[in-house]
Amino acid sequence: MLYNQQMMMQEMQDNQPVNGESEPSHSGKTHIPEQVEVISDNISKMYNQFKDSEQYEEIQNKALKLKEYIKENPVPSVLYSLGAGFILGLLLHRKR
Repeated sequence: MLYNQQMMMQEMQDNQPVNGESEPSHSGKTHIPEQVEVISDNISKMYNQFKDSEQYEEIQNKALKLKEYIKENPVPSVLYSLGAGFILGLLLHRKR
């Protein structure tokens, strides 16, 4: 996420006028980076709120339990995955 924000900031700096040149005449495009930055900030805030919530901890705990189950029972895990993939394949193949 931080990398994406750094890339956006670099792009915004690249779009700045150089040596007193006037800005491009399409004013709609000059507002896009500001809008993207606002949206990015909002998404970051929402993600941080979610990361601090109880639901995030529950998901992390369930993911850990699932990994442990797969390590303890590899053959049934593979068979479940194959069965689910087969059924999903049949369902998607019928819709064509």
